Amino acid sequence: MREGALVFSPILLVSDAAMCLRQAVVDEYSPLPDLRSLPPLPMAGDEDPAAWPRTAPDRYDEYFRVRRTRHQNTLAYSILVGFHDALDTLRPARSGLATTQWHALAAGIHCTLNLLLPAERRSRYRRSPLTHASSAPDPDRRWILGHRAFFVLTQCVIIGLRGFVDAAKRAAWYDAVTALTYGTTMLATSEACLRLTADFHPDDYRRTVRPAMPAEFSGLASADHACLVALLRAVGPSLQAMPPEFSEHREALRATLHSVYSAHQGICARFDGDHGPSLRMAPGSATPATTVLARLARSRSRLLES
Repeated sequence: MREGALVFSPILLVSDAAMCLRQAVVDEYSPLPDLRSLPPLPMAGDEDPAAWPRTAPDRYDEYFRVRRTRHQNTLAYSILVGFHDALDTLRPARSGLATTQWHALAAGIHCTLNLLLPAERRSRYRRSPLTHASSAPDPDRRWILGHRAFFVLTQCVIIGLRGFVDAAKRAAWYDAVTALTYGTTMLATSEACLRLTADFHPDDYRRTVRPAMPAEFSGLASADHACLVALLRAVGPSLQAMPPEFSEHREALRATLHSVYSAHQGICARFDGDHGPSLRMAPGSATPATTVLARLARSRSRLLES
C-alpha cells in the first residue's frame, strides 16, 4: 500500500473540490467548496421512498439523512460531503475542542483529502488555529452533521485496517504499517469528530436532540459500525503476527481505540448517561448507558488481543 499510488478518485471536479476543502482546513477565511457542482450519483430506491427497506440500519441512516449507493465514486463524494459538514458546523459557531483535538481532526481531514489528489498535488498538514466563532451552535445541526462526518471517518478507518490485514497476509509489513498508521490516525480523527458532534450544552440535548431520535435508537444500528467491528476480529490476529520492531504501531492502535471509547463514555455521561438508560434499552432499565458502553469497550478491545 504505497501512499503515492493510493488515490480515491480520478475525477477532476472531485480533485478541485478536495483542494478547496483542504485549504479551508488551514485557513478559516478560505471559502468552503460548493459541492452542488458535482454530478449526482445514482441512488438505489429513488423511485419510491415508501419502498425502502425498514431495517434498523436503514432507520438509522434515514434519521441522519444518509443514502447509500455502490457507485464507484461514492467514497470520494462521501469524504467531501462529510468533511464539508464538519467544517460547516465548526466555522460559524463556537467550539470547546481542545487544541490537540482540533489538530487531530484537521490533520486527519487533510490526510484523507490528499488521497483524493494525484501525488504531485498532495501536501503536508500545516498546523493552524481553531476558528474563533462566538455564536452558540445549533445543537440539532451539529448533531446531524457531526455524525455524518463521523460515518465517513469510520469508513476511512475501515480502509486503513483492511489494507493492514491484506498486507499482513502477504507479510508485506512495511505496507501493513503504512495502512495501519492511516487507520490509527483516522481513528484519532474520529474521536475528535465525536467530541465536536456533542459540543453543545447538555440542556439542548435533553430539550431537542434526544426527543427527535426514535425509540430504541443506537449507534449499534450503524452499518459502518457493524463493518468495523467485524473487521476488528480479523485485525487482532494480524496484530499478533507483527514483527517485534513494529510493536509501537500495534500499541498505538490499541491505545487509540481505548481513547475513542473513553471519549464516547464521557460524552454519554455528560448527557445523563451515567444514571439513565440508553435509547435502545427499556425506559425503566436500571443499567446506565455508560455501563453498557464500558462493556462494549472491553469486548471491542479484546478483539485486538486475540
